[in-house]
Amino acid sequence: MSEPKLEEKKLVIEKQIEIAAPIERVWKAISEGNELVRWFPLEARVEPGAGGKISLSWGPDWEGSAPIDVWEPNKRLQWTQTVAGQPVVIEFTLELRGGKTMVRIVQSSFATGSDWENEYFGSTEYGWGFMLVNLRHYLERHAGVARVVAWPRFKVEMPRERIWEKLTAPGGIFRKGAGSLSEAERYSLCTATGEDWAGQAQFVLPPRGFCVTVDSFNDGLA
Repeated sequence: MSEPKLEEKKLVIEKQIEIAAPIERVWKAISEGNELVRWFPLEARVEPGAGGKISLSWGPDWEGSAPIDVWEPNKRLQWTQTVAGQPVVIEFTLELRGGKTMVRIVQSSFATGSDWENEYFGSTEYGWGFMLVNLRHYLERHAGVARVVAWPRFKVEMPRERIWEKLTAPGGIFRKGAGSLSEAERYSLCTATGEDWAGQAQFVLPPRGFCVTVDSFNDGLA
């Protein structure tokens, strides 16, 4: 007996953020390899222009190249990558608003609604939110400065919600827990390893993660 065919549906992720930087500076940050690595991948190469190619890497298990479909300097950049055999379109659009730049990212694809695709969609939506925060922080606070990245990863056989509870509870990441973190608010906490962290919470999105600035890391992001 054949498996029932899952119906395809369109999945769209749409995020935007306002950045206090000239539109030309933002364009460079999203379209040049040496700029992309300061907020997005660990390695990047760009062959500019429509018909060119963008290559991004976060290590051997997370890398790939994609053809550039649209190249409109200071306005629009689009490429199409393949994920699990499905075309995925990534589009950046830039718009000048009162001396600031509005950055809009849209990712669209077709999916069957499988558990893997649902997880990929959720993780990608969270990831784009973080990356746009990273882009804004880079351009507003550290423009032109090379980035240093620590990215440890561990596989844990435990539901995400339970991991979140353990990491944010007292004795997890922080001695007193992460319960005092509130988006856009200042915080001051001691880590479980005895380091004093202070800065501003950028977002708190349980059970996927949170992002904070850390003054003692040269105003970096964690």
